[in-house]
Amino acid sequence: MIDELTAQRIKDAAGIVDVVSEFLPLKKKGSRYQCLCPFHEDRHLGNFSVYPTKNVYTCFSCGAKGGPVDFLMNYSGTRYSYPDALRWLGRKYGIDVEGAEQFKPKPCKPHTPPPPLPMLVLPMSMVKAREHTWIDPFCNWLRDLDLGGDQKARIEKVLKAYHVGHSRKGHTIWWQIDEQGRVRTGKMMKYKADGHRDKSAPWNFDFVHAALYRDERLPQYDDLKTDEVQTLFGMHLLPKTNGQVNIVESEKTAVIMSVLYGCGNGIWMATGGKQNLKREKLLPIIEAGRRIVLYPDRDAIDEWEKLMDDIGYKNMVMNTEPVRKWWMPEDGDKADIADVVLRMMGADKKQKVDEGLSETMREHKALKMLIERFNLHT
Repeated sequence: MIDELTAQRIKDAAGIVDVVSEFLPLKKKGSRYQCLCPFHEDRHLGNFSVYPTKNVYTCFSCGAKGGPVDFLMNYSGTRYSYPDALRWLGRKYGIDVEGAEQFKPKPCKPHTPPPPLPMLVLPMSMVKAREHTWIDPFCNWLRDLDLGGDQKARIEKVLKAYHVGHSRKGHTIWWQIDEQGRVRTGKMMKYKADGHRDKSAPWNFDFVHAALYRDERLPQYDDLKTDEVQTLFGMHLLPKTNGQVNIVESEKTAVIMSVLYGCGNGIWMATGGKQNLKREKLLPIIEAGRRIVLYPDRDAIDEWEKLMDDIGYKNMVMNTEPVRKWWMPEDGDKADIADVVLRMMGADKKQKVDEGLSETMREHKALKMLIERFNLHT
């Protein structure tokens, strides 16, 4: 029986990096270490992280976590009982443990995780060939918005910066290009002339890589899942800018907010779906140490709060003011911040017109009498 005092001495002496590196090839990444997770069939480097300052390991994919003792008890090459894990650590750190003379460490086979999935990279020439947005319904709707001069001037720059494209079959293409400039895929969506999704149109949603698979132009990647090739929309702008990263759900919203506010408040990226707010998708931003501000759609606030807690990045906050404070029933239950902000801009303009008319009425009483007599409305 190992007494509690000895057990605590061993735990205090044990270092998680020392222990894990006995079995796995760790790579240093900033203040932490990483490798493929040994507790599930991991193919994405970065899911499994070892934190020396906290003396713990965590896998953000399968949920495995713990300290040195937990690792020895759960690692498939050892599977030690709690006392045997303490005895193994006692030997390693030179601490006498009761029963150590009978303890025989198991010979461990080297960990052979499955190889990482092949990286899907599409040619940039494909992106350039689809940048004819003068016939794209969404882009033309954006151009026709009643915006200020500076905002109008930003439209073409923003469309070019995000490489917004148009497919031969009438889709707006939201290219997903990672922080290294690699074209991973593109989301293809059809829009109506009013800027809303045309969900009634045939084949109104697709992915570029999926279309290439069907045409048998990418047979070597036909085993990849969509989630495994995706990156955040706008991720390629990360190394080109400074400041915080604002994350919204839809690509349309990211483009609109970039047009409305420029890069003064940071760059705008989109997850492309509520469930795509994942640590592995945010890793380039986290590793760059950038501040992240989440702007969820109205129906995603609770879900994103939970996902934010699961991700556990300290330099990440959520701003729900646009869809809590400014939302009105006319915006709909699934309103995103672009819908609300565009409506607010229209309301602000009307308010300015009303204020100007009120001032004119004060100066010209005859105008006031005409408006009141004929029940005219602004």
